[in-house]
Amino acid sequence: AAGVVDLESAGALLSLMWSGYGGVSFHTNGTMTIAPHLPAGADSLVLRQLQFLSNRLILRVDARGWTLELAPFSPPEAHDLVVTTAAGTSALRTGAVSGPAGSAGVVRAQQALWGLLV
Repeated sequence: AAGVVDLESAGALLSLMWSGYGGVSFHTNGTMTIAPHLPAGADSLVLRQLQFLSNRLILRVDARGWTLELAPFSPPEAHDLVVTTAAGTSALRTGAVSGPAGSAGVVRAQQALWGLLV
């Protein structure tokens, strides 16, 4: 569709993510920050193969805001995730987490992963 950016190629997505495309950043403290924004000229952005702590995530962004959800093919044994926004902290396993345009969120494991971060 015109004005839509839809990335499914893992290689293309990974290279774009490392350069901060879409407002997604990975941190060495085991968190992922999302401060999504639309690329110039796009009406929406969908990142379908976003992987974090063994989870598969889908991030959708449009002019109204963003939604982050677990992909249907995310492994059930993956770490439970929570997303903290200005509105509070929500578990990602129980549904999608959304934010208005211009807002941000921090994604992390529900329980600390000290062994993985040391």
